[in-house]
Amino acid sequence: MRTVRRLYFYLVAFISLEVVLWGLIGLARTMFSAHVVSGVDRLAQALALILVGVPVFGLHWWVAQHSARLDSEEHSSSLRAVFLYAVLLALLIPVVQNGLALLDRLLLQLLRLDPTLGMIGADQTLSDNLIAMLMNGIIVAYFIYVLRDDWAAVVPKNVLGDIRRLYRYIWVLYTLIMAVAGVQQMLQYTLSLPVPDLVGFVTRSWFVNGLALVLIGVPLWVTAWNTAQRSLVEPSERASSLRLGVLFVLSLSGVVVVLSLTGFVLNALLRMIFGEFSAIAGLMAKVSGPLSIGIPLAGVWAYYGGWLRRDLASLADEQRRAGLRRLYAYILSLIGLVAMFIGVYLLLSFVIDTALGQGLWGETLRSRLCTALATVSAGLPLWLLTWRPVQYVALASGDEGDHARRSVVRKAYLYLVLFGAVIGGMASAVRLVFLLLSSLLGERPAGFGSELLDVLQLFVLFIALLVYHWQVLRRDGSQAALALAAKHALFPVMVLDIGDGTFVKSITGAVQKQTPDLPLVVQSIYKKIPKTSLSSVKAVILPVGLAVEPPEPLRLWLKEFEGHKVLVPNGVTDWFWTGSIPRDPAALAAQVIRQLAEGHEVRYSTSTPAWMVVLYVFGTLFTLQILFMLLALVASFFTD
Repeated sequence: MRTVRRLYFYLVAFISLEVVLWGLIGLARTMFSAHVVSGVDRLAQALALILVGVPVFGLHWWVAQHSARLDSEEHSSSLRAVFLYAVLLALLIPVVQNGLALLDRLLLQLLRLDPTLGMIGADQTLSDNLIAMLMNGIIVAYFIYVLRDDWAAVVPKNVLGDIRRLYRYIWVLYTLIMAVAGVQQMLQYTLSLPVPDLVGFVTRSWFVNGLALVLIGVPLWVTAWNTAQRSLVEPSERASSLRLGVLFVLSLSGVVVVLSLTGFVLNALLRMIFGEFSAIAGLMAKVSGPLSIGIPLAGVWAYYGGWLRRDLASLADEQRRAGLRRLYAYILSLIGLVAMFIGVYLLLSFVIDTALGQGLWGETLRSRLCTALATVSAGLPLWLLTWRPVQYVALASGDEGDHARRSVVRKAYLYLVLFGAVIGGMASAVRLVFLLLSSLLGERPAGFGSELLDVLQLFVLFIALLVYHWQVLRRDGSQAALALAAKHALFPVMVLDIGDGTFVKSITGAVQKQTPDLPLVVQSIYKKIPKTSLSSVKAVILPVGLAVEPPEPLRLWLKEFEGHKVLVPNGVTDWFWTGSIPRDPAALAAQVIRQLAEGHEVRYSTSTPAWMVVLYVFGTLFTLQILFMLLALVASFFTD
């Protein structure tokens, strides 16, 4: 209930604060307005915002502050931390935007350009921007004071530290976008200079707008990034998953955009080579936009990709480090594979239409050939450079190869490709059968031969994709099975027999089902346990009742035994199991033994509710839909 209460008060306080702020800004701006009629409307609107917002904000903020004074736990509330840092963002970003608008118009006026060509705030005045910056700045100062009090009062500072980390990286992303956009605008103007038709007031405004973005964005980005870098002296910052997530997003975003734009530039270059145009101005007119985006994003990829590699290398957990590197490589491999597949399909489709005399070279075939070659040239190298190293590791013997083959990321990659190949193959097979049946029934559509061969080659491509990755998956499975069998054989397990036969039968059946190569020894509690078993046996399985009241010889043996002890709940009178009792205790015990034998951390699997399964299915389908939409967008981007 306290969480819901906090959410209500802080949410209302945030909204009403914005209402009051823009009321104050509007009221101050009316004092400098040159239009009386519009000034009256703005004055009435500003007063309405203030008169309504001040009581609402004052009441809710007073309650929140009163709760913080009475209860020190309120200072460490995650909702309060989110509120305070969200307020700082909501106040400081308008300060930056108004400063950007002011500087942009000033630069345009200095170069004798129309101020209305500014990217933001083109219709604003100097007083409008200064008033907004001043009002936001005053409130920022107050909330910084409140936040400092919270930092002084909170022990430990984990919650505030987590929210502050998110706040810092939001600033890194925001300012980086400004800097990249500024460089892009300046590059677009520079690259358009060889094109006489494009040079004019509008294109010169690109340079000015970009310069304003760079002058504001670069210093702020340097400050935000250096702040994030200096915080790495704290252990919690170095181990932060958020930082790695930001580095992943920036690196992968750079890869995707640079790959797409590289294909676009290659497409334009090939069109010039094949005679669509000869002048360099025509080439620059087509590639100036993509190059202006690709060059700064290539810099982002190189810079943050380097930091990602350094951060991954500094991780103490070797398995986590290898897993994150593997994730990065497989994402790049999937991107390259999809681009290569599309390019090969377009190239084969071009060959078919050329062989059948479909289309004219100057109108469609040249464009299609350039698009196909550009797509293959962009996707094939990326796939080879990423897939071959991960495949080499997966084929290696030893623990490294074993971990790579059994990696969830690798299995997800392979099954995702198999899923796409099966669905694509099924769709193309349906179309192929439809064309054949239509022809047999006397309804042969126009362009039957061309479409039939096109669908057939698409079907063959999907089958080739399916067969190759299915073979990879089978080889992984066979090698993993051999490696696991070797590990299981080196992990002897003892099962203690209490004499009723039921316990031993259920345990041995479950263990042999999951780990058939694992040595299993049955030891009766009524017989003397050999001393040699203390060193030869790696784990012992016994019922809870026997562990609670063991015979004296067994108690002494368990005391000396240094291996793993796996308890199985089996219904003991007057003793209650506080955890959830599994439906099949023997299967759970066998699962624990398998994890111990393979050197993994013991994790107890629980059954997933049906509604969660449904959510997973719909979530997967939605993700695939988004992926196919993005692929269609990229494909359409290449076709001009």
